[in-house]
Amino acid sequence: MKSVLSSATVNHLSKILDIKSSANNLNTMLNETAIRLSDAFSREDKSEEDLIYELFKLPNKNEASIGKLISVLKSYGLREDDPRLLPMMDMIWKIEFEKEEKCMEMKDPKTWKLSEADFRLSIGGSIEIISQTLQNNLIIPSWTQFCSRIKEIFDSCKDIHEGKVADYIPQMAKADPNAWGISICTVDGQRMSLGNSKTPFCIQSVSKAFNYAIASSDLGADLVHQYVGQEPSGRLFNDICLDSKNLPHNPCVNAGAIIVTSLIKNTQTMADRYDYVSSIITRVK
Repeated sequence: MKSVLSSATVNHLSKILDIKSSANNLNTMLNETAIRLSDAFSREDKSEEDLIYELFKLPNKNEASIGKLISVLKSYGLREDDPRLLPMMDMIWKIEFEKEEKCMEMKDPKTWKLSEADFRLSIGGSIEIISQTLQNNLIIPSWTQFCSRIKEIFDSCKDIHEGKVADYIPQMAKADPNAWGISICTVDGQRMSLGNSKTPFCIQSVSKAFNYAIASSDLGADLVHQYVGQEPSGRLFNDICLDSKNLPHNPCVNAGAIIVTSLIKNTQTMADRYDYVSSIITRVK
């Protein structure tokens, strides 16, 4: 079921879409589009691509603004480099390159306008995530309000200088104590970043989550959990203890993380295993 659009979201979208009508009219239009996208029976003979084209169609023209669609997706927290949007972006670039191949410079994506056929072709490969977004069905529906609140918290905390960086591991001791950044990625891929979010840092125990995901993907969760549990231990993360089944309690305590890591590509050399894990983590960046 779709979420109701907040007034802040409607106002934000009206600026992107450059719609002069009242907020109520825009809200009605967006909600009607969302309902028709979610219910095949209410579409009559129209596809999802048809409905989305109509929403972004330019007045009195047989074109639609793909740039405005991209801006709307961004307003919901989706970025152009989202893997789910890659089919759309690749097709747009291909179409625009063919149009501009005689020019020295590509146009700004915000100005891109496509014919109905090209618009439908472009969004087809990413229609699932586009449709989900336009139905306001992402995990955080009021994304702009959420980001504003996060920024308030970020700003209120940036002048806190108590404490010090951990020095019991050399790489951690090298960290800049004045660096302050935040990055958020929701389960639906909505992303935001503030401050020194691109500053490299030693991931330390964050690697436990990656290694658990790698092992589960490669071997299957059933096999992995023959060697490690999945319940909280109630003890310190580095406590040497086992659960009632004589297994480490979960993959996020040291004992469980060691077991999980030992399962990854365990027939290969240590160097090859390191390269394998490192390549996957690097790919996620």
